[in-house]
Amino acid sequence: MRPYSFLFLSFLAGITPQSGMSAEETIILDDGISVPVLYFEPESFVESPPLAILMSGGFSYEFMARAQFWLGKEMVQRGWAVAVPISDQGRKFFVENGGIIPAVIEQLRKTHTISEQKPMLLGISSGGSAALAIAAASPDLYTGVIAAPGRIWDAGKFSRLSGLQVYLRVGEKDDFRWNRLLDENASLLRQAGARVDAALVPDARHIFSLNWEELETWLQPLQQRRGSTPKSE
Repeated sequence: MRPYSFLFLSFLAGITPQSGMSAEETIILDDGISVPVLYFEPESFVESPPLAILMSGGFSYEFMARAQFWLGKEMVQRGWAVAVPISDQGRKFFVENGGIIPAVIEQLRKTHTISEQKPMLLGISSGGSAALAIAAASPDLYTGVIAAPGRIWDAGKFSRLSGLQVYLRVGEKDDFRWNRLLDENASLLRQAGARVDAALVPDARHIFSLNWEELETWLQPLQQRRGSTPKSE
């Protein structure tokens, strides 16, 4: 992996009962790219919470990152630390700069007390597609992916997902017809070695609420795993 050096700037943004402790942080890479990150920790004491990276939809602007934080809030309430990277100048992470996510994770480990277990990738809409693509690039770095919804953009990059857990949900009445791609995408992920839980959400359109009782059942064994993230070279 390409080495990165960082200048890390952070300030406390506030504490809310819904989101726990929150901070806005900026990570500046050695090539000059700034990556703002919204970071949230559980309000109740968790010594070393597991980390989840939430990819928002659209072009991952700050407005979209904040507007779609409902998924992150649910994860924080369940004991996860959640980081939401904001794309530099609106460049889609899965198109141009998804490779910086491992570097962002490495820096978060230096500045926060979080679990050594591999992080989870979350994504909504094009953020779900980004989460899948980022995991495909470095599947050994992540414990799993939640894409709700998400789709595969470049099938040629999904070839070695051995053992990666994927929770894929798409609305039955998706506005962009991603529902028609669900079976094909799930099959491709399985052929690449992923363990896939894929389903249509009845009567849902492109953005929808998740069944958290169902998702918690899927999450529980992953949250208890002790596997750690491999160190960058």
